[in-house]
Amino acid sequence: MTTSTRKPFRSAAAAAVLTFLLPAAAACTSEAATPPSTASTASAPPSPDIRTLRMPETLLGLPKSMDRVTTGAAKQHLDTLKREVAPATSAVGWAYGDNGPDADMVFITGVSGTVTDQNGMVERSLQPYRIKTHKPVDPGELGGTAHCGQGRTEDESYLVACAWADDQTVGIVAFVSSRPQGDRTAQFLEVRRAMTETKA
Repeated sequence: MTTSTRKPFRSAAAAAVLTFLLPAAAACTSEAATPPSTASTASAPPSPDIRTLRMPETLLGLPKSMDRVTTGAAKQHLDTLKREVAPATSAVGWAYGDNGPDADMVFITGVSGTVTDQNGMVERSLQPYRIKTHKPVDPGELGGTAHCGQGRTEDESYLVACAWADDQTVGIVAFVSSRPQGDRTAQFLEVRRAMTETKA
């Protein structure tokens, strides 16, 4: 498709994200249940903390976008992700950004449930994005596996896409800007922390 003029950045960023198509969800394989201990004196291990995801009112100082196109872009792949962790215990998708034609945008998409293949989940989550390569980054205090990569959108905006997966959550954070971007690992980890709720 050809266009005679460049779209305003906000609309172009949303349109670019909307073109990302996740591959079909991989078939989920249930883990075999661990047989109960027969020793009557054995104490049960402590239950792990439960993680779910939420949508903060602001991220990195950016407010929630109320534009239906941009929020729709962030929500587009939720159903696919939910099938990956079925049954999903939470699901979030939203866009954040200031008003203005050159405003930076941050798109978040994530679900919680049971993640059985962290590396595979990260790989599948980033595959649709227009990044040539991605590499491991520090997953931070929340652990798991995390990768980030850089590229350009169809509108030639600058893209940094990061994904994480741990035993209970998976998420993608996409930074889209009209200006060149450097390493966004620190911001990615800040967004991940802001999205994650932990309950004992």
